[in-house]
Amino acid sequence: MTPGPVTASARGRCARALATGAAMAMLALVPASAGAAGTPAAGTSGSGATATTPAATPRKDVVLSNETTVTTWTIANVGGAIRAQPSASSARMASLRFQTSDGFLQSYILLRERFTSSGAWVQVRIPGRPNGRIGWVQRSLLAGFQKVHTELVVNRAASTLVLYRNGHVVYRAPVGTGTPGTPTPAGHFWITESFASTDPVYGPWAFGTSDFSTISDWPGGGIVGLHGTNEPALVPGHPSHGCIRLHNRDDHALIKLVPVGTPLLIL
Repeated sequence: MTPGPVTASARGRCARALATGAAMAMLALVPASAGAAGTPAAGTSGSGATATTPAATPRKDVVLSNETTVTTWTIANVGGAIRAQPSASSARMASLRFQTSDGFLQSYILLRERFTSSGAWVQVRIPGRPNGRIGWVQRSLLAGFQKVHTELVVNRAASTLVLYRNGHVVYRAPVGTGTPGTPTPAGHFWITESFASTDPVYGPWAFGTSDFSTISDWPGGGIVGLHGTNEPALVPGHPSHGCIRLHNRDDHALIKLVPVGTPLLIL
């Protein structure tokens, strides 16, 4: 930058001082690595444009559940699509439901939350056939988050159920699971509903799960239930069409120990 002509007038002196000050400020902004006067610094253009600002670091996913000591769950607040990826243009895998086939609120296990340019998305476990699906839902479609610190583990080979709270065993019980022809499907599931039974076949209490049996024409679509029995001699063992049977005393004991949203691992 070249100063204006020097004159004896005050106006000329002020103009020169302002011009010189501006030039000094410009030089102060030039990095030390810049070349000689008049040579653009690296990352700038001859017009004086500054280098492009690096893109902000993407926000990391928030893990919502480890499905052992802490599990987050919720219900749908608004109907909408469950998609294969956290994008409105991704393939639709299923739709959010408000109720289970038994008429109770349909719960969803939430695995992680991701923040994208289109907003927050939540990864969920999807109830229904085929078992084991995982998809993504816009956060705005879901109600408030709830947390549980329990986990149920059913070992089919050993015919046992173990309840954990914060990683510690709090209850054990023998169980009856599916026959070889109608096995209880293995995998990661959760307790979706909990209600008093009016049928002695199911004992005093029934817990609905997100697991679906190999029998699709069973009433209610073949949901695998966790419940008592009127045939205690068959427990432990493999007597059912896929449901998990308990002695009635154990069924009753679990009423206050197993909240909705408790993850269920079937081995």
